[in-house]
Amino acid sequence: MKEYLKIILIVFITDLLMTNFFFKNTEFWENDKWKKKYYRIKSDIYHHDLMPNVEVYETWGGKLKRKIITNSLGFRDIVKNKVLKNSDKTRVLLIGDSFIEGSGYDYEFTFAGLLSNKLGEKYEVLNSAVESYSPSIYFKKTEHYLNEGYRFDKALIFLDLSDIYDELFIKFDKNQNIIAEVPKTEQTLERKIKSKIYAFGNLLRDSTITFRFFYIVSDKTEELKNYLKLKYKASKAMDKSFFQTSRDDAIYYRMTHIDRGFWTYDEIKYSEVKKGLDQSSKYLKKLFDLLDEEQIDSYLIIYPWPAQIEYGDIKHAPYWENFSQLNNINLINLYDIFENENKRQLIYENFIYGDIHWNKKGTLKVFNEIISRINF
Repeated sequence: MKEYLKIILIVFITDLLMTNFFFKNTEFWENDKWKKKYYRIKSDIYHHDLMPNVEVYETWGGKLKRKIITNSLGFRDIVKNKVLKNSDKTRVLLIGDSFIEGSGYDYEFTFAGLLSNKLGEKYEVLNSAVESYSPSIYFKKTEHYLNEGYRFDKALIFLDLSDIYDELFIKFDKNQNIIAEVPKTEQTLERKIKSKIYAFGNLLRDSTITFRFFYIVSDKTEELKNYLKLKYKASKAMDKSFFQTSRDDAIYYRMTHIDRGFWTYDEIKYSEVKKGLDQSSKYLKKLFDLLDEEQIDSYLIIYPWPAQIEYGDIKHAPYWENFSQLNNINLINLYDIFENENKRQLIYENFIYGDIHWNKKGTLKVFNEIISRINF
């Protein structure tokens, strides 16, 4: 038994040395999925943000690769601009989540990039959007920059239907700032143990070939298992045999069955997010009141996911139409530009394959519609 332990120890040490002295510097070792995204940082005021003045490449969705450049405020930008508190240009502030941050694409193909290019030198487009934002973060972040003395002329608030779900997990401290992470003193013993185990596992994965190989095999096995499960669900939903269900069928099913979107047409799921809807309404009201006080021309913009195109929406769009009417808010409802008898073709043409975010064509469609409805 001792001999076996010695052999295992020798192999482990050899692996550790070979990995750290040789393999870590090779392309073989690169894996974007496991890279730490140091430029995505926490905020003690509004939960999380992008680091100012960075220029990095980020793999998104497993296939797309985009360049992330941020300005002096940590807003995604075309170059590392220094943003002054005041400007002689007309400033347009974009507020939203991953759709407006620009999922999967370089800046020039995002809504912000298209708008900046269209408006030209007399305008300054400032994109404050970051993935996983929601109304309370929209309010706290905008309030923060206004309190810091930054001035804006127009504000476009893109309300994603996942924002309502995200709002369920927002918690505030005694100063009404959003808590970025649970303090270690308040973490449960189970959470602390899991955290230590994951950290140790990641250390082994990033330091040895053996464990890295096991992780890669595990990931590939998980991907295959998830795909087969997805294909099975698609075959049932489409009333096809498993073997007649194509990859396109499975991918379309995934695009139209993201669980965070179910609440817009399912009464049971709606009841589960009602608290998030109430909190979203509260903080959007605070945001628009703040923008009115600062005399900033503002708009609320809503849009569907593939699921709402396929199955309709009896909760999200009607709620915010009523909210906007009651509070005298300029609403732009983009649902009508995503209507077509051939829903499947429409979805494939305007959304990233296998995803809910707009592709380049979908982003351009949204951009053209907004340009036609807002007087810049």
